[in-house]
Amino acid sequence: MSPIVPPPLVPGDRIGVAAPGGPIRREMVDRGMAYLQARGFRPVEGRNLGLRHAYLAGDDHERLDDLNGLIADPDLRAIWFARGGYGSARIVQGVDFAALRRYPKALIGYSDITVLQSAAWTEARLQSFHGPLVSEIGDPARFDEASLWHALSATPGGQSHAIPAASVVRSGAGDGPLLGGCLSLLVSLIGTPYEPPLEGAILFWEEVNEEPYRIDRMLGHLRLSGRLARLRGMIVGRLVGCDAEDPAASLPLAEILAMHLAGTEFPVVVDFPAGHCAGKKTLPIGRAVRLDTNDLSLTISAR
Repeated sequence: MSPIVPPPLVPGDRIGVAAPGGPIRREMVDRGMAYLQARGFRPVEGRNLGLRHAYLAGDDHERLDDLNGLIADPDLRAIWFARGGYGSARIVQGVDFAALRRYPKALIGYSDITVLQSAAWTEARLQSFHGPLVSEIGDPARFDEASLWHALSATPGGQSHAIPAASVVRSGAGDGPLLGGCLSLLVSLIGTPYEPPLEGAILFWEEVNEEPYRIDRMLGHLRLSGRLARLRGMIVGRLVGCDAEDPAASLPLAEILAMHLAGTEFPVVVDFPAGHCAGKKTLPIGRAVRLDTNDLSLTISAR
């Protein structure tokens, strides 16, 4: 199955807004849709966007019906997710990936959306975008606007991000598709049909509100299942709220990485500004990239 690059976004395009996980905060989502309108786009709310069922944005049938309805609309150029939370894994088995391949569109979001983006790659070979949620784009401090619109628009050529020398954990260079997302969600997909194939990939991961021992445990799961052995590179995003409650009784990230990456040789960098952080950069999941610590760059191909 050949990879699909979603169509670029241009003013006038219709963009679906869905909440496949947690319930929205209406004011934040409204600000985000106003931002899209100000840029000339036409946001289209999912029919059940404002519903709530405990910690979910409506029951499973309602959220799945919303998402599949947006996927099947041939006039939508993107689905921009309203928020993360939890819930995408409850409905992923019913997502119409055949329709997504017939009507490819940009899938934009992160956090819980990792499940859908990973599944879109494995089931439809559709590239997607690890970027800000609709509930965040009404606040300019929450995301890097330049990287977002370079990724989503028809801007010619690729994109390069500088890597600070202090972020390099292990030197080298590697090429491959950029795959990943939120670490806990990636680990939850192991053994399912929706986990991304990591052999030969540059793995990007980030996390929020997880103590170091939990990150240690999740990386251990990836290592023990063989998912780290044949990577071409690793990019660790911002780890927000992941400091140890008791630093004296914890291990530093460098030591955790050294244990789980022993025997591998690919380049590793940390603290890349993407994930649950302010000023987050947008990264294209599934796109070919080159991580090179010799020239301190992450270079993203044009397609």
